[in-house]
Amino acid sequence: MNIGNTEHQIEGQQFAAELHLVHQAAVDGSFAVIAALYQESNVDPLICRVKLVKMSLLDIIFGYQKGLKHLGGENTTVPLGILNINELNRRSRKYYTYVGSLTTPPCSENVIWIILGKVMSISKEQIIALDIPLNSDCKKNARPCQPLNGREVDMYDEHSC
Repeated sequence: MNIGNTEHQIEGQQFAAELHLVHQAAVDGSFAVIAALYQESNVDPLICRVKLVKMSLLDIIFGYQKGLKHLGGENTTVPLGILNINELNRRSRKYYTYVGSLTTPPCSENVIWIILGKVMSISKEQIIALDIPLNSDCKKNARPCQPLNGREVDMYDEHSC
């Protein structure tokens, strides 16, 4: 999750946070990424409900903050439990899509991006909690917006079909 400047903008607007759900195909190794944009406002119940090994994401982050580094140190992978993506589906009936690249090394090309059109809300406390476990050199880790370089961004809107 990117905190601070986001890697995607809608009509030039930057957001408080951006969540990337990265998927890789087992057959050919191709990538697709679903991105959700967040503005600072109310608590996001989806982030509170994501369950990671019988604890919520925020429980783990606050435990880390309090020195309970039972996760294995700064550079650790936390296995995700079940995320009900129907929560995302109910929130957005519009999305943008384009072919780009991963935003982290090796920045692989030909990645299908889907950016949800409905901007979600996230509280200041949630932003702080998500920022806590990051190394100081990774606090503002969003890649700057890249030029389109001839790429087309398509928009799907259920209400205009």
